[in-house]
Amino acid sequence: MSPRILMGTALAVSAAFAPMAMAKEVKVAIIQSLTGSPAFIGRGIADGAVMAIEEINAKGLAGEGVTIRYTLDDDAGDRGQALGLIGRRAADSETIAIIGPTTGAIAPAAAAAANDLGILAYMQSNNDAVPLAGPWSFPFSQPAGIATPPIADYAAEKRGVQNCAVITVLDNEAYVAMANVFMERVREHGVKAQLDGVKLSDIDFSALAVKVAQSDADCLFIATPAALGANVIMQFKQAGLDPEVQIFGLQSLASPEFLNTGGSAVEGVTVIGEWTPGGFDEPSRAFAEAYKTRHGVEADNWVPQGYSTMMVFADALRRAGPDATREELRDALAGIKDVPVIVGQGVYNFTPERAATFGMGILTVKDGSFVRPEDL
Repeated sequence: MSPRILMGTALAVSAAFAPMAMAKEVKVAIIQSLTGSPAFIGRGIADGAVMAIEEINAKGLAGEGVTIRYTLDDDAGDRGQALGLIGRRAADSETIAIIGPTTGAIAPAAAAAANDLGILAYMQSNNDAVPLAGPWSFPFSQPAGIATPPIADYAAEKRGVQNCAVITVLDNEAYVAMANVFMERVREHGVKAQLDGVKLSDIDFSALAVKVAQSDADCLFIATPAALGANVIMQFKQAGLDPEVQIFGLQSLASPEFLNTGGSAVEGVTVIGEWTPGGFDEPSRAFAEAYKTRHGVEADNWVPQGYSTMMVFADALRRAGPDATREELRDALAGIKDVPVIVGQGVYNFTPERAATFGMGILTVKDGSFVRPEDL
């Protein structure tokens, strides 16, 4: 064989393998509640995250030649199981970050574990304990002080409520915190507010229902998980709650589970939500269409959050570089600025205290679906 042919063959082989040499695969561990009581949140977050990873890899959004490979684990909403999974994934030197876990109840322990193990954990919870645990733990969701005021302002300014009965679950710190923020905010508008509590395990709210129905409250605010909140509303109406009482709730109610459980009883309920059904701009509308084509159903409030979580993560990964260490990726995530997302008002940032900010939407149940209120 001539030297020219040999050289040509060598160049061809070099060109064929050059892209592979430049490629870099980054491994992340998605740990969510795919079963158990928080599964209505965890499954949506996981679905959205996987859709985002596929798009990130296809479009090179994590950097030229960089792709994300993932593992998907179910913590079943169990603290011990979540901590065990965090420990196992942190011990894998190839895993650069953890996306999860799902719930606020697990978040403080999970955040402490991530900081002890030195691995980035980007979790759904808005629990203030997440950033306070140390530099390795980040909340995707907005804390109560950022997320809740919009619904309080709307209730007082747009709907003119005067006296709110507030119902929350006393055995979950995140719900209690959001209920307290709502009460503090409406009181700033001169609105009265009284708190009553239930437990996550409760199913009979008849005594509380009679108490509220016989009060002079013209507003009911629900700070509970979706199915529990729907049951509270149904039992309150069965106890004779005045149909003129306006009902509001947290983003936890912005879920198909709330609509399916409550049926006609939740018609007219107004909530805050990270996601505007159908989308609010071109990227979010494209996502909504793609998700419906893929799954045959509309995206709920949680799927877009999982998708947006991974898009924020990809932005940090792109800036950190393909060979980033865990520490470098952690610092890049802390430094994100104005990342486009499909939730809230469309732009994601962290405060200096690593609290997430991206805004909220106001949604009302109309004909069995969440829509934007006509007075906004």
